[in-house]
Order: sequence, then structure tokens, then C-alpha cells
Amino acid sequence: MIFGVSRTIQNGIIISTCLLSLYAFGQGNFLAHEPLNNDVSAFYKGGAQIGVLCTAPSQGSAQDFFQKYLADGISWQTYANKGTVAIPFHQLQGDVQRQILLQLFPLDYVDKQGWWHTVRFASLPNGESIEALTEWLTGSAKHCAKVLSQPENRGLSKALNRSDHLFVPQSLLLPIMQKEHARRPLPVIPAPSTAQKASIKTSSGAPILPASSDATPGIAFPFVNGNTDELLSYEGGLDGQGVYYLRQGESLYSAVVVRFTDYRENKDILEACDIIAKKSGIADVHTMKAGQKILIPVEMLSDRYKPAQSEGRRRYESVRQEERRFQADRVYSKDLQGVVVVLDPGHGGRDRGAAVESLSLFEDEINYDIVCRIKAILESETQATVYVTVLDPTQGYKPTDATKFRHDTQERLTTTPHYENKDSDVSVILRYYLANDIYFKERKKGVDDRKIIFASIHCDSVFNETLRGAMVYVPGAQYRKDPVSSTANKYQHYEEVKRNPTPTTTAEQRKRYEALSRVFANTLLNSMRGHNPPLKVHDAGDPIRNVIRRGKTQVFLPGVLRYNVIPTKVLIEIANMQHPKDQAQLANPKWCQWFAEVFVDSLRR
Repeated sequence: MIFGVSRTIQNGIIISTCLLSLYAFGQGNFLAHEPLNNDVSAFYKGGAQIGVLCTAPSQGSAQDFFQKYLADGISWQTYANKGTVAIPFHQLQGDVQRQILLQLFPLDYVDKQGWWHTVRFASLPNGESIEALTEWLTGSAKHCAKVLSQPENRGLSKALNRSDHLFVPQSLLLPIMQKEHARRPLPVIPAPSTAQKASIKTSSGAPILPASSDATPGIAFPFVNGNTDELLSYEGGLDGQGVYYLRQGESLYSAVVVRFTDYRENKDILEACDIIAKKSGIADVHTMKAGQKILIPVEMLSDRYKPAQSEGRRRYESVRQEERRFQADRVYSKDLQGVVVVLDPGHGGRDRGAAVESLSLFEDEINYDIVCRIKAILESETQATVYVTVLDPTQGYKPTDATKFRHDTQERLTTTPHYENKDSDVSVILRYYLANDIYFKERKKGVDDRKIIFASIHCDSVFNETLRGAMVYVPGAQYRKDPVSSTANKYQHYEEVKRNPTPTTTAEQRKRYEALSRVFANTLLNSMRGHNPPLKVHDAGDPIRNVIRRGKTQVFLPGVLRYNVIPTKVLIEIANMQHPKDQAQLANPKWCQWFAEVFVDSLRR
């Protein structure tokens, strides 16, 4: 059966048939290109141009091959002996059409009410349209008015934006489209906080866009809680490579290396780009087109993106299973009574961290200001016990309303005795000893270990100015270590070291620590997304990372996480100091207050 086709859609189909069906693959750029099986992939060129690319095997009957996909028994002759060909949507069997839509739009799902579509490509300049979507799902664009009349589509404009939602009721769907299809897990968006609702302005006076319209450039499909997990296929087994097909406007830097690996330093990312380009046969990364096949060595992939049979992927899934268990069994406390929060403002003293001197933005001063804000909210609105690892004796713990920061070297660690923060390596060592001492002290008082939280506040400084938003590091179970006696002996004159020189942890405890930390990290990021206005979360890949890779073999976990025995611990990179929008927000006291409120709201959840 060939479903009815409107004249509007026919025009697009005629064009796609003439340009694509009779010619080899490669006649144009694709907005999306997703594998269906070994020989067939779904493509989307924008507008109404959608279908499959397929190559008949050299052995066997071309008729048998094409008739698995075509809706009639005749047109296979059009495609036989043509190499790789593109077959438009209207010529395909209904079950193939459904498979194409679910593969190209993996956030879509179908329930008893109908089909729920999430827009992946904005209508302008040449993306999705309500007419085409209605045509594909109902068999006729004439149903557009009925679709738009649904209460769920109230307020939807005909020019669709990325992340818009379109609902098509079961009564309008083609029979093949009515079967239920499970929904991918999406972020739980909490209610907005009571923060002030006034909009933030950039230095040029332009408003900051909400998160749904503020996706990272060069990423055709921004990360939203796991929606990128099936973007890769694999070749060559566990020692082979991940396969990714580049989307329109994507780059190796952001869409491949930043998304699928754990490299964070610009030098490492560029080196990874060179390796991947060479392996993929790409002579010039600046001339790549959509549909370019990218080969990523499996050993370079984050554990999340490794093949399902690999040790790294199994380890990752095991931790996530533990995370889901803790997520379902959260510990709640009225007004945060009995909760202990250890706040660690990163850097300080002679170590200023990242800086944009022309804007008077200094990371250590920003970190300290935000920690002061969090402390003030916790102590005025909750019953939580608050510790801070750093003190500026001149400023105290009073937040500043300045839009420009003045760097000083007054900050010192609150160890016994205080450390003046002259050496960043020593500072990191003493911070985790201080955190450990607080943990053991509170545990002796009978505090539940799940009610003790450590948060180190930082600002990122990523060279690529297209990347922005918050990232959270959690302690990867396999990368966490215990303090060693040689280090403890060196710092015995600090009471915190003397009391707990070499605490030890088991493999099961380390796994538990990562899972608990992921629960809080997800809660925080979802609170940021749900704030009014939304606070930007990194979307060029997973915003929660458990390790940083450097060079070919080195792995790195920040010391305040690596040797810290507090079960729930995170290092938060709240923004990228190299991005103009993030710069404007970090210089805005209102935004800093919003982040502090979001952090406290996350503890309450």
C-alpha cells in the first residue's frame, strides 16, 4: 500500500526522486544520516526529503533485497544495478517508514494518546515542517488543521524551533504508526525557584536566550540525558572503532571529540582530531560535508560510548544501575536538618585559576563569591551545617555585588593551622584532608553518610568559544585512590592530617560513591535546566564526567575528588570563562545568586 501524498509533499518527493533515487550516494548534504542495518540507513535532507540510502549486495537477488523495503513489487527495477541509491519515503513499506522516523527522531515516542514528536531541526532555513510531519504520520498533509487544533499543540507556531513538541493523536495516525513505542528517559524539570525573574543581559545588551534556543553551535543534536547514546555504530569489535556520520554544520572538535571522548584540554582535543581525521581518510577537516563517515578508535571513547560488550561500558552501566537504585531511594530531610555541606571554592591565594583580565574576571574570586552566596542561603533558610574550606579574612563570607572582581591573595585554607595558599599542589592535598576530617567528625556525631555532601566550585576555561554551560565531575570508581602514608607524613603538622592520615576505601564503596555523586549531579543540572530563566548546561556531550584524559594514556581525576572519602562529592564547572555569554553571566550578581539558589534547591530535592 502506498499512502496518499499531497501536492506540496509531492513536489519535494519529485525533486528528491530525480536528484537522489537514480544516482549514487553523495549528491548533497544531509541534515541527518542514521544507520538502520548493515546495508541501509535513514536520511533526512530537510523539508520533505526523507527516505533510505541502500546498497544492494553484490551477491543474491536485487529484487529480493529491494522488495524488503519497497511498498510495491515493481519499482525495484528502478534501483537495481545503480550502486548506492536513495529511495524516498512515499515508496517505502509502512513499517520501514516508521523505523525511519524513530531512528531520525529518537526522542519521539508513542503512547495510548498518540505520537509525541520532538523537533530536531528548526523549520528555518530548511528543516522540519508541520505539513511534512503530518504527511508522514497521518498519510495526508490535509490533517494539519486537526493536528494544530489539539490542546497539546496550543501555542505552537508553524515555524518550528528545535526542541518544540508536536502531538498527533491516535485517531489521526496511520495504523502502522499507532503501535506504542517507549519514551526515552528525559530530564525531570523541577518547578522554578523563587529567584528573581528579571532577564539577564549580555555586555552588548542582548538578552540571554533560553536553553531550548541556546544549543551549542556545531552540534546537530545536543545532549539531553542520554539521547546521544545510540548515535554510534561500531566496526572491528572491541579493538575497532566507533562509527559516526557527521551532520550538517558539525565539526570534529565539538561534535566528535568533545562529545564522545573525555579529552578537555585544547591541545589534547586537537591531537585527537588529527588522529580521527587520519583514520577516517579526511585530508582537510574544513571541507567535510554532512554524511562524512567518522571513525573513532574505541580506546578513545568515553566508557558511555564504548561497545556494549567492553569492560568500560559494563563498568559504566553497573554504576548507572547503582545510581538508579539510589535515585529511587533518596534521603529526605525537612529544612535540610542533619545535612552537612562542605563547600570548596576552587583556587585562591596566589593561585587565581583562570582569568579574563580585560573584564576583571578572576576564577578564584568568582568561586569564592558563589560559595559565600550558597553559605548565606543555607544558613538563613535551612538547618544544614555548613563548612567552607577557604576563608578570605578581609571579605569574610559576605557576597559581593560588584560586576568586576579585584584579585587578591588573602584566601587561606581553614585547616589547623591555616594554610596561606602559596602552592596549588599543597592546597589540593590539604583540601581533601580537611574534607575527610570533617566527614569523620560528623560521622562520629551520628550523621548519615548520605547526608554529607562535598562540592568544589570552579569556572571552566575551554579554548573553543562555542562551548559553554555547566559541567560536573564525579569520582570515577576506577580512578579514585586512597591517601598514601608518604603524603600524610609530609603534612603531619596539620591536625586534619594527623587525625586521619590514610583512610581506606573498598571497590564497592568507590562504586557507591560515584553512583551517589551522579544522583546529585543530575539533580543539580536538571534544576539548572528548569530554572526561570534556564541556566545553561553543557550540551556538547554528557555534562557529567568521571575522568579527564590527557595525551594517549594519562587519565586524571581532580585531587579533591580522587582522595576524598565523602561519599557524595562533585566538582562543578559552572560556566566557560572564554565564552562571551558566560562571561556576562559570571559578571552578573543576579546570575550568581540564581546559581546559588539552584544549588540549594538541588539539596532540598
